[in-house]
Amino acid sequence: MRFLCIVLAFIISLILQTTILPLLRLGGVMPDLLLVMVIFTALYYGSLVGGAAGFAVGLAQDLLGGHYLGLGALSGFVAGYLMGRLEGRVNMDNLLVTFFLALAGSFIAGVVYSLGQGLLSLSLNMSLLWRFSAGGALYNACLAVLLYRLLPKLFASRIPGRVEIVQPGMFYRS
Repeated sequence: MRFLCIVLAFIISLILQTTILPLLRLGGVMPDLLLVMVIFTALYYGSLVGGAAGFAVGLAQDLLGGHYLGLGALSGFVAGYLMGRLEGRVNMDNLLVTFFLALAGSFIAGVVYSLGQGLLSLSLNMSLLWRFSAGGALYNACLAVLLYRLLPKLFASRIPGRVEIVQPGMFYRS
């Protein structure tokens, strides 16, 4: 059931990303709700799931309007994988930690995307790379702060009173 709720949240985020969030563009930079979702997914479920979610989301964004097919998938994968390496090592109950993790994950994705775009177009502009990577990261970190209370409830691994499989053949009652 939790998996379906997370998938539904990603679908709703994709709809918002393509319809409403373009209206919130500031200085050419738009918040990336899907990337924030990937970062939260990675932090709660690890590098394998985070990388896979980042790849899938990035590929979906590329198919819906990316100029370089696969570049969004690559940047999403790298950000999801690297942020997933922090699973269990950070306190996600702290608002400031959430802000800086979203900032770091978004900056990583922005740099990978900008570097790839520069290499593919044979014109790497470092000022644009910095502007869009840092600006997008800051915008996404602010978005993560706004979603701070909602997303952990979606990604939390235990629901009181439910039996969940912890390891194959073992059950946990919370």
